[in-house]
Amino acid sequence: MQILKRYDIMILELNSGGGIMKKRIFVFILLIFALSIFAEDSRKTLLIYSKGYSTLSNKVEHRLKERLLEMGKYRLVERDLNVLNEVERVLSGVTNKKGFEFKHLAADYIVYVEVIDAESRRKEDDEGNVWYEYEIEGAYRLIDVETSQILEIKTINAFGSYNVTKFVSEDEARENAKEQAIDYLVSSLVYRMNKLFLISANIINIENNMVLIEAGRNVGIYKGMMFSFAKIYKVNDDVYRKKDGKLIVREVSMKSAILEILVEPKFKVDDNVRVIENPDLSPIRGHITLSGGYVFDGNYLGRIDFIGDNYKGFGFGTYFDFIFGNDKAINFSAGITFSYMKNFGRIMPQAGVDLYMSSKFNSDTEYATNMALGVSPNVGIELLITDNFAITVNGGYRFETTVEGNYEEINAPFVRFGIDILF
Repeated sequence: MQILKRYDIMILELNSGGGIMKKRIFVFILLIFALSIFAEDSRKTLLIYSKGYSTLSNKVEHRLKERLLEMGKYRLVERDLNVLNEVERVLSGVTNKKGFEFKHLAADYIVYVEVIDAESRRKEDDEGNVWYEYEIEGAYRLIDVETSQILEIKTINAFGSYNVTKFVSEDEARENAKEQAIDYLVSSLVYRMNKLFLISANIINIENNMVLIEAGRNVGIYKGMMFSFAKIYKVNDDVYRKKDGKLIVREVSMKSAILEILVEPKFKVDDNVRVIENPDLSPIRGHITLSGGYVFDGNYLGRIDFIGDNYKGFGFGTYFDFIFGNDKAINFSAGITFSYMKNFGRIMPQAGVDLYMSSKFNSDTEYATNMALGVSPNVGIELLITDNFAITVNGGYRFETTVEGNYEEINAPFVRFGIDILF
């Protein structure tokens, strides 16, 4: 109340000669500012300790803190030697009830990371290619400050690998392999914590494809966080939760956030439905497509695609195919594909283009290699049988230009039929 009174005095002084409208605007701005300052921060507070190989454990601890701060889901507090000694007592099964107590700490949980072992290996194949592998064995424990109980124990093996080239020395390859292993370990630790501390929130409103929820930065929500719909069921005195659908956070304020629906849930969204964080979800939908077909020059083709799309139409990936039929040679192609694919219910029209390099395998030739570059515009359609399985039909035209050898260009239309596995 005293703060608001001081605001009123300032407003009266600044508006002694001004209009009522200016005064109202100024009051509104000040209220927003005051609410943003005094909004309750309900994020989990973590105290992080590491032990083991001194340099390596320090790097792991620093990288972990850096990643957590970038995310914004947690608060971090500074470490203390007395607390570290007490953590080690708890882990060894010895606690002092009359002495130091964790509950006096300004933290909710203690994250204890120990680097148990680390090893660097140099490898070389028969062709003289050299690479380095780095392996870290880490142990992770989560301690509840309130009860001094160990909530989770997990051993994580992290790996990194890097090749030696004319641009990368052996020392650089060894160091890069170690950095990869550290990143893998840190990512695994963050994933474990996110799985334990799932954020749940009430739905305020749904309009078009956007969902407004009653939680924001105050509980640790950040842009790009993935959520599912969660329907609450009660059977007698037991409560069950069913998760479905996919949402991504697009905008975040202090106490609210706007989520975009990427996949609709199968159940109806009513008052018993909330949203819950789901770290297992990805904003990219994956496709593995297996197809075969006919090229209208007397050949047949087989193909496998690895594609991802962002639910908004843009798809990108790589593919491999082979063409065989009217002669002894087999044409093999590898390339990248760009496509537009958009769901309309169970129908997904597609339009795209392939950029590829093609080679002919034929022992009866005077050339060591026979290669061509190609471009292939195509259109197609998918029929979604389930959310994870579809039947696909695609057609287009191959335009090829020989770049080496006596490669016989294929400039002809084609048609393909296949299946698409979505995940």
